[in-house]
Amino acid sequence: MIVFLTLIYVALLFVLIRLKVVPNSGLTWATTLVWMVVLFIFLFIPLQWGAPQGSTRVLTRAVQVIPNVNGEVIEITAEPNVAMKKGDLLFQLDPEPFQIALNAAEAQLVRVEAQAKQDIDALRNAEAQLRQALAAQVLAQNRYDDDAQLVQSGAISENRLEQRETDLEAAEAAVDQASAAISQAETELGAVTADGTVAKVAEAQANLDQARWNLKQTTVVAPSDGYITNLALAVGQRVTSFPIAPSMVFVDTSEKTLVVNIQQIYMRHLKPGQEVEIALKTKPGEILTGKVRLVTEIASQGQALVSGTVYSAGQIQAEPFVARIDLDDPALLTALPPGAVGTAAIYTESVKPTHIIRRVMIRMQSIMNYVIPPL
Repeated sequence: MIVFLTLIYVALLFVLIRLKVVPNSGLTWATTLVWMVVLFIFLFIPLQWGAPQGSTRVLTRAVQVIPNVNGEVIEITAEPNVAMKKGDLLFQLDPEPFQIALNAAEAQLVRVEAQAKQDIDALRNAEAQLRQALAAQVLAQNRYDDDAQLVQSGAISENRLEQRETDLEAAEAAVDQASAAISQAETELGAVTADGTVAKVAEAQANLDQARWNLKQTTVVAPSDGYITNLALAVGQRVTSFPIAPSMVFVDTSEKTLVVNIQQIYMRHLKPGQEVEIALKTKPGEILTGKVRLVTEIASQGQALVSGTVYSAGQIQAEPFVARIDLDDPALLTALPPGAVGTAAIYTESVKPTHIIRRVMIRMQSIMNYVIPPL
């Protein structure tokens, strides 16, 4: 732009010299250098913070598709670079092993529920045995007391009293055994969850729910609107749920973001709501307009990474910060392909007279996008 304005100044000097308004001298032509210095100091230096510009690009999510269960692929319905809706089938794993596990979990639940009913019957039986043992204990105690009196009066021998004592001890042991059986049955029935379900029944139900969930996960669906790219998965291949082994990559087109990189020295002039003009490589000759939505107040060098080593200073660079842009026409962002790049200019409240230069520059760059491939 300095060169362009200088050429205009030179053309103006040429016209003035031809009209003999100014003399054709070295001093007259030397004013061209003065003109360039004035432009640089009073226009192009303030332009950098009055209307800063930076590279811009369209971002979206690329989701690594990792199934929640391991299995063999038996069907692939996704096609590369074909638009899909959220919930559409991507590929199907062999469900047979998970169906077998589900059948086993259902059988286990039935068996445990039957055991829970048996525990109730066992408690009732133990209570009945306790009542019977208590009655036998009372009878044995009465017989022992009667025979003890007869022994004192000499009516019977002490051998019979010893037999009564043995019967009493056996009755007391029966009471203890019945009490232990009741305690065991109450323990089985007393282990319940917060909602009152017997613990082992709840455990069997949880195993059944897990088996059902695992079976459902054999159907891998699209996490959102988008498409699969770089599809290398094949039928018969075995996939795992490890994060280090994704099955495919899914490009999420449900939400796109337009961001612009702004150097740190201009950050103090930026704030949300400022006007933005964008020249994209995918739309040469066009200017997109928008507003600054927010400025991300952190750069990659500002994060502390978790590691087992002492912090290393390394090489420090003043990398740019990122501002998020909202286009005035949101439909335009929907039509932009992720990865589209270009240049954006943000018009701040500082040095507003420089804005017209930036507007001219951004339009020139948009036109040059027809012939210049790089940014």
